[in-house]
Amino acid sequence: MCISEFSKCELIALASTISIALSKEFTVEELSILSGFFSAIGDNLTILSS
Repeated sequence: MCISEFSKCELIALASTISIALSKEFTVEELSILSGFFSAIGDNLTILSS
């Protein structure tokens, strides 16, 4: 299954589920680092898709 086959609601649910799972496994400091890392990935993907 490709990511483009997911509905908007399914993508939101997937992102929420992953976020909750990660929050149970990492410290606040580690979550802060991951947050910045994933933001950088998102920013780079946006630039590359332009």
